[in-house]
Amino acid sequence: MTDNEMPESTPVRMPYADEPDEQTPEPRRFYRLRAPHVDKASVPVTVRVTPDADLYVAVGSGRRRMYLTPAEAWALWRCLSEAVASTGEPPEWIRVHITPTHR
Repeated sequence: MTDNEMPESTPVRMPYADEPDEQTPEPRRFYRLRAPHVDKASVPVTVRVTPDADLYVAVGSGRRRMYLTPAEAWALWRCLSEAVASTGEPPEWIRVHITPTHR
């Protein structure tokens, strides 16, 4: 064994396992997309994710709102994805990356 080697029995702590120096609360995030409408202006769809809280879904100008637990949101995602996929190919406007905002 050389001077810079450690014995195999020495516990090693991985650098990424260190706790952060300061715990900062994760802010809530908003995911937004506007759905085009044939006869009138586009319809906003917003999902708000707040740490340790239910997800908040709003469709339209806040007139259709719903709170979902993460489990309910996953179930809704699964049902919606199957149902919407059965209607045909996705439109081009949906093929965008949604970057969350904090406000």
